Amino acid sequence: MRKITIVIVSLLLVLTLSGCEEASELDLTQIENIVEEYCVENPTSELCVGEIEEEIIEEDIIEEDITEEELNIEEELELLADLTWGASAALSSDTLTIEQMLLYAIQDEYSAQAEYDYILTNFDVTSPFSSIIVAEGKHIDMLLPLFYAYDIEVPENTAVDHVIEIESVYEAFETGVYAEIINIAMYNVFLEYDLPEDIETIFISLRDASMKHLNAFEKNLASLQ
Repeated sequence: MRKITIVIVSLLLVLTLSGCEEASELDLTQIENIVEEYCVENPTSELCVGEIEEEIIEEDIIEEDITEEELNIEEELELLADLTWGASAALSSDTLTIEQMLLYAIQDEYSAQAEYDYILTNFDVTSPFSSIIVAEGKHIDMLLPLFYAYDIEVPENTAVDHVIEIESVYEAFETGVYAEIINIAMYNVFLEYDLPEDIETIFISLRDASMKHLNAFEKNLASLQ
């Protein structure tokens, strides 16, 4: 349980990345299940090795001089957990329509693109953000024809309003890791539905691409240990 708690603390970054502006209650059990499922399927992942997770938390405390008590985790979660944007919104929904799936999918791709652009602009880092941000643009381009095909209005890209302001390259890679985990979880939820073939094909492709992005971010995060 401690391992999952550590992961949830870091997931605060992703919730902000997903654009949470108003307060509501976060389903902690749901987030725990997402992370547990990921670790069952990826037991050798850097995120799921207890010693590495402890080192990450210890480094965060040393660099930021913040304890779990000072974080006031429950209050922070409440402030960040209006799950109305992107993957977080999708994962908090009991049922989803095709319109909602496409909306949350493109919002999440918008957010990833905006966040990685922010990182490239503000930090002395290039790889893999420079290649992944190009991929995020392609993901958006893959989703757009589905909106037109199903006569759904393309939502405004307001992701720049939801960018998380991080403080280090380490946090940049950490943000990338958890953003991709949540993105993958979102597409896996979508794929549990009976979908039209064209939508299913795109969702599978986007999920698999996010798995590659996750692997790249994990490797870079591990190199900073």
